[in-house]
Amino acid sequence: MKPLSNSKVQNATQLLIQGKSCCQVSNTLKISVSSAWRIRKRVKEYIPPPKIGQKSKISKRLKRVLAQKYSTGKLETLKDGQQYIQSIEGIHVVKQSILNYLKSENMKAFIKQKRPYLSDNHKKERYQFAKEHLNWTLEDWKNVMFSDETLISRIGSYGRKYYFKKRGDTSIRPHHFKKTKQGGGGKMMIWGCITYFGVGDACWIPDKMNSVFYVEVLKDYVFASRDWYSMNKSKFLFQQDNAKIHTASFTLNFIKSSKNPIIEWPANSPDLNLIETIWSYLKMKLYHYPTEPKNLDDLWERVQDVWTSIPIEFIQGLYSSMPERMRKLYKCKGDNIK
Repeated sequence: MKPLSNSKVQNATQLLIQGKSCCQVSNTLKISVSSAWRIRKRVKEYIPPPKIGQKSKISKRLKRVLAQKYSTGKLETLKDGQQYIQSIEGIHVVKQSILNYLKSENMKAFIKQKRPYLSDNHKKERYQFAKEHLNWTLEDWKNVMFSDETLISRIGSYGRKYYFKKRGDTSIRPHHFKKTKQGGGGKMMIWGCITYFGVGDACWIPDKMNSVFYVEVLKDYVFASRDWYSMNKSKFLFQQDNAKIHTASFTLNFIKSSKNPIIEWPANSPDLNLIETIWSYLKMKLYHYPTEPKNLDDLWERVQDVWTSIPIEFIQGLYSSMPERMRKLYKCKGDNIK
C-alpha cells in the first residue's frame, strides 16, 4: 500500500485533534479508516476522547437547576421535569432524558418511606418531648419499658419479594408471584413489651381489644415483665402510644392507682418507639419460614419462637439509639426522623 503523504498525515492529525472521528477523517481526506486509526494511535495523547451520543438538548446550568429542584422536592415526578423544561426552553424531552440529566448530576431515585402525617401541633409536641429528654442518657432510657400492638396475617408479605429472569423472556412461572389470600388467611393481634434487659411478655389478643381487656394485659404482663428483670420500681417508666384504649379514662385510672408512672408520649411518633423495629424484625423472621403456618395456632407458635430468640444485643442497640433520636428530633424541630 502506498504510504500517505506528509500533508495528508498532518491534515488527518489536525482533524483528529479537533475531535473528528476516524470515519469522518477517512471521508474528508479520502483515506482508509485503518490509516486514520493508525495515525490516531500515534498521536492519541493529543486527541480528546470521542463524543458519544447526541448533543444534550439543555445546558449544564439547566441540569444543575433541575437537580436542585428535585433535591428540594419542588419537582417530584419525571413528568414534572418534562413540564419544567418545556416551560423554560420550550422543548420536549423524553422521560429517559430527565433520568440521564439527573444521573449526570450524581442523583439517584429512592423509594419514599412511609411516615405518619404530622400537623403543626404534632410537631410542637414532639419538639417539646425532645427538649425534655435531650439530656437523657442510656442509663435513663434503661428504666423505660416500650410497648405496642401489631397485626400479623397468617399469609402475608413481610417486605419486598423479587424474582429474576433473562431480558426478553416473556414466560410466566409460579415463582414470579407473591401468594395472597383474602383476609391474609386469618389475622392475629399481638401485644408485646420490651426492656433493655430483654423482651418482656407478648400475648395473642383473640378478640377486639378494649380498655377493659387492655387493663387485664397490663396487670398480667407489664408488672410481671418488670419484676422478672428486677427493674428499679422507683425509676420504672411505662411507655404506650396514644391509641384510644391507652388513653381511655378506665386505663388511665388503673395506671394511676397502680402507682406506676407512664412516660408522656407524643402522638404520631412510631419513629421514637423502639418496639416498632422489633415488630419489623419479627415479621421478617416469620417471612423466612419455608412454608406458611397451617393455622393461627401454628402462627402463634412461630411468633413465640421468634420473640424469645430476639438477640439481646439487638435490643440494647436500639436503646442506645434513643439519645441520638432525641438530638435528631430536636434538630428537626419535631418533624419526622429517619
